[in-house]
Amino acid sequence: MIIVAISCNKTDDTPPIIFMNGADTLTHILNQPYVDEGATATDETDGNITNNIFTDNQVNENKIGWYTVTYKVIDEAGNEAAPVKRAVFVYNEAFFYIDDYQLTETQKYPDQNICNNDIFIWIDSTVNYRIVFENFACGFGQPVYADVFDTVLLIQFQFLTDSLSSLGIQGSGSINDSIMQLDYTLKNDTITTLWEAELIRYN
Repeated sequence: MIIVAISCNKTDDTPPIIFMNGADTLTHILNQPYVDEGATATDETDGNITNNIFTDNQVNENKIGWYTVTYKVIDEAGNEAAPVKRAVFVYNEAFFYIDDYQLTETQKYPDQNICNNDIFIWIDSTVNYRIVFENFACGFGQPVYADVFDTVLLIQFQFLTDSLSSLGIQGSGSINDSIMQLDYTLKNDTITTLWEAELIRYN
């Protein structure tokens, strides 16, 4: 009697599946460490293959913008899972202050002078809670940045330069939802002037 044994090897052509941990869209505060929640992966033949996941994390926690985290995995048979992606938006917490403002600047020393301008406030793309004034310092034409600390507004020393002149500016003041008040100095090589500024939000 002859016995013939025939074995059938099932071909593994089923790709694994990736399951994202957490939400597929996240917001993240600028300058804060980003720790991704990761993902898990299972395969019909190989079981849990989470440890084989390749994560392509494009998040730059130090610059505002939209970023993508992509998860990929391949099983023992070479089947690749459909990639899974997470969208992460890195944002500046000072975004609330973006708006148009009415600016009144009053020179207190050594002369008396008043400048009135409409200015736009936007946010810095790399420093959290930093805002940027356009058309400040009597319309000098260069942006001036200030840092927000709760209700305190601080203009750290910085140079404003154009093709004809260079001025140092620094100051401090207070800020709330719609009004900013500042005392600041402008200084070139020979002259220092003292100013008060009030900014009132239009909207």
